[in-house]
Amino acid sequence: MGKQVYPVSPVTGPGSAKSVWELSPEPDVLGHLLPNSPLSGHASLHASQPTSSKSSPRGRRPCGPDRPDDNVYADEAGPGSNGPTTDETRRVFELLRAGDIEAIDALVEKSGLAILSVRDEWGYTPAHWAALDGNIEVMRYLIERNGPVDLSCLGTQGPRPIHWACRKGHTAIVQLLLKSGVAVNAADLKGLTPLMTASMFGRSATAAFLLGCGALGQLTDINGDTALHWAAYKGHSELIRLLAHGGVDLQRPDYFGSTPLHLACLSGHLSCVRMLCEKGKIELEPRDKNGKTPLQLAKSHRHAEIVKLLQVEMGRRDRWIPPLNELWALLFGGAGNSKGPLLLFMCSVLLWGYPMYLLKCIPITWNLLRGSHYCFIYWNIVMWISWIVANRKDPGYLPQNSDTYYRAIKQIPYFDKWKKRNTVLSRLCHSCKCFRPLRAKHCRICNRCVSYFDHHCPFIYNCVGLKNRMWFFLFVMCVAINCSFTLYFACYCIAIEGIQLLYVLGLLEALFFCGLGWILTCTSVLHACMNLTTNEMFNYKRYSYLRDKRGKYWNPFSRGPVLNFIEFFLCPSDQYANDSQHYHIFHDDMMSL
Repeated sequence: MGKQVYPVSPVTGPGSAKSVWELSPEPDVLGHLLPNSPLSGHASLHASQPTSSKSSPRGRRPCGPDRPDDNVYADEAGPGSNGPTTDETRRVFELLRAGDIEAIDALVEKSGLAILSVRDEWGYTPAHWAALDGNIEVMRYLIERNGPVDLSCLGTQGPRPIHWACRKGHTAIVQLLLKSGVAVNAADLKGLTPLMTASMFGRSATAAFLLGCGALGQLTDINGDTALHWAAYKGHSELIRLLAHGGVDLQRPDYFGSTPLHLACLSGHLSCVRMLCEKGKIELEPRDKNGKTPLQLAKSHRHAEIVKLLQVEMGRRDRWIPPLNELWALLFGGAGNSKGPLLLFMCSVLLWGYPMYLLKCIPITWNLLRGSHYCFIYWNIVMWISWIVANRKDPGYLPQNSDTYYRAIKQIPYFDKWKKRNTVLSRLCHSCKCFRPLRAKHCRICNRCVSYFDHHCPFIYNCVGLKNRMWFFLFVMCVAINCSFTLYFACYCIAIEGIQLLYVLGLLEALFFCGLGWILTCTSVLHACMNLTTNEMFNYKRYSYLRDKRGKYWNPFSRGPVLNFIEFFLCPSDQYANDSQHYHIFHDDMMSL
């Protein structure tokens, strides 16, 4: 009779023939549970799933090298693998799982501390079950009595108690284990770290806590899969966002050539595919070692919505002229870290606009339009001063490695008792290691969090935020005024000397920058009167603080157009950047509830 397999715990996943918490070396033994196993009643929910007859030569994937190993957390520990189990051993595990600390203490006094190091019939220690059950008191007792809390279980996978706690999302247990000396990047026998385990089971709070404690997102298991690979394969888009903000490479292939995009397409998770496409200019057609692209995998598995999304995204990237709905993003630098718009502006003004003004316009119109020339020169001086200040001034960067961030990280284990858990987690930036106040945002181009983030402007090559938004407004207003003067001078020269090619080119250039300048000026005035940033204006659906209880748009910051406009220009730069109500939200009395 072959060795039976004890599934530690079931997990379901799209297209997953073998659970990540069970190992079935042979398809015919998958799902056979031992009647006396503590979790057999739960595991039977997964036992009826079909099993693929295909198996990788390496024993890696039932569907070929297109997804992470579904056999992780699979242990061949069977009854009697740890020798005979005594009544005393059974008794201690019963008491531990029941949480009867007094009875456990009495048993320890009777039998000695060695009783806390025994293993059950499956090869698991008391710390494994305390971690799986999330029993904080039992785990604290084991730590205080110097019981082993970092031993691997017996079997091919060898998960530690911290892996089991991450699987269930018991962040408080993870915190206790880390304080007791367990390594935050402790790996099991297949290279899985606690962060990978939390990612594969969608435990966002636990993953955030681990990242804040120094967990490395770029570590891989024995198949080259990172935490991001697991999050993409299991369909946890919120974890993809979290790991992306943590600086994890979105395009890193595993040892089989599969990128996170491959795995998201394979498993049919539309939200993950969309998230990966939005988070950066990742390559859409990488090939794995089988020569397959993500689009081919989506087609072969009949994921029609993913196929459509990828085809639309590929068509959009292949266009020479961007669609109208992307022109705004192009103007505001959403396309990325490019100096093209800045160079275009500088060359147009310094190499074309000013030479034309000095050589052609002044000799003809100086005596006729002297007052206009004085105004033009004045506004040009103001324009360059405002450009230099907007370019060089700190837009309102939030301090990195802030105490508030680490304080928030320490409080994550208590978030289960707090209704604002998701809101707080979304405001943690693991790149800057700061806690973002309302209206702040991480700029992926500057790679910094900016207070009152408006947008990243390529024409000043800087972010526009709380501390430089007035100078940006002054700059675009000067551009609009100067271009209006340029139009006036060009029309006057044409009226005197007739239509000439140089005048026509100057007129067209002035029309372009004049229109752009007045558009930016008017939108800046509009946003100031509404007390909204450009980011909030176009992404208001993403922010819960801009919606009422019925989900409709509502602006809690507006105090009327006049007061909003005055606040935009006259409020001190640090009035909101250091506002205590934004940062110090973790009060001791709140966390003691």
